[in-house]
Amino acid sequence: MHKDSLNYRFGRGSDESHRRDQAVFSELLTHHQALYRRTKILSNGIEALTGSENPKLVKLLHDHVVGMEKRFAAGRAIRSWDPLFAALFEYKDQLNFAYTLCDHGVLATITTDHPKLIELIHCHDQALHQFVDYGYEKSGNPSPKPSWLD
Repeated sequence: MHKDSLNYRFGRGSDESHRRDQAVFSELLTHHQALYRRTKILSNGIEALTGSENPKLVKLLHDHVVGMEKRFAAGRAIRSWDPLFAALFEYKDQLNFAYTLCDHGVLATITTDHPKLIELIHCHDQALHQFVDYGYEKSGNPSPKPSWLD
């Protein structure tokens, strides 16, 4: 899919903050084989541990989650061409995010009080598993999405 033909629902990032976040994400995709992700399904979302034995990648994971927290707070989407990620930003005020920076990565919990959005959280988790498992091979494709999402 050619990026110029995509619909960027929240605009395209080109500022320094976006470039920095993109560089971190790119490095994680490049070294995806040294990452792991383990998910526990909750009745209202997920709890996931994403980590690595490589201290440099752990630092990048920490930087990534802190950067995404700032983007969410400011409503500054990333991957806004991807319907799943656009929806995460659209419904961000109905999602609860909590994380702990650990020695080997990040323990994150994403929950919601809205039953429809649980499927959105699970699809986001599937997308992150694909990034960890396949790196760039999957990152250029749209993510799995709920059946109710256009």
